[in-house]
Amino acid sequence: MRSRTLCPALILAITLLVAFPQDVRATMIFVDTSTGGGQVGAFYGPYTPGDDPPAGYPPILPPDNDPTFQNYFMGRSTISGFTTSERRAFFFFDTAGIAASIPAGETITDVVIALELLAGGTSVLANFTGDEEVVAFSSTSFSPGEILDPIAAGIPFEDIWDTFGSSTPYGEFTIFGPGSPTPTTDGTKLISLGGAIPDLTAAIAAGDIFVVTAKLLTYDPGPIGPTAPPPVVPYEYVFGLTDVVSPSGSLTAAPELTITTSASTATPIPEPSSFVLASIGVAFVAAARRRRRKA
Repeated sequence: MRSRTLCPALILAITLLVAFPQDVRATMIFVDTSTGGGQVGAFYGPYTPGDDPPAGYPPILPPDNDPTFQNYFMGRSTISGFTTSERRAFFFFDTAGIAASIPAGETITDVVIALELLAGGTSVLANFTGDEEVVAFSSTSFSPGEILDPIAAGIPFEDIWDTFGSSTPYGEFTIFGPGSPTPTTDGTKLISLGGAIPDLTAAIAAGDIFVVTAKLLTYDPGPIGPTAPPPVVPYEYVFGLTDVVSPSGSLTAAPELTITTSASTATPIPEPSSFVLASIGVAFVAAARRRRRKA
């Protein structure tokens, strides 16, 4: 009777699995801006040199943070025939109770924001180079209370606006225009915010509102108003005008955050016994190969 032996490669694979175990557990948690204290809104920035806003307009337009009509377009649009200054958005995600949903031993390993690029979200690209626009996501140094009521906090609007999309980088998203070889289509866009993990982890631990801000990184300012020379296109924005889930109704889905938590995915340093097992496996394979060569 001929005895059978395990394939050396199989023995090595088993040995390495014993010596270097991998934990693949993962949990996905979802929270959107319509939950709890969640909200969407934006701030307008100062006018640029050469702008000629209509008479009676304040030096800086007030924040667009009314919870009854939430939208998150970034750039500048036209309201009643008047082109506004640059608009930057904010997103509030209420993390209360999320900590209890994270299994013991798991930490946040990924975070993704889902935004809706509606029809027109690419067709209104204007005043840009390369037929693309880039949106930058970041933290802000201001609290949710200060963002919702800057007047009570005594903070100039432009100070808050200036931090949107310009603080700790969370991630970027590129929108390719109609002239691109691969134009961006309408629909739900999943945008990785890997840079937000430390801040999100801290917010969840405290049960706080987690704030994400965004701006059109490729925004190109230009004179606007009745006395300004006509621009190529009198607006430049991305993501379109949207009324997300709010008391006024819902024209599109609320921005959603997908939080992935996992056990450590880093290869653990094996204990001495594991090193011994790995060494034996490697030595066995080497010996088997030598015997085959001699035969």
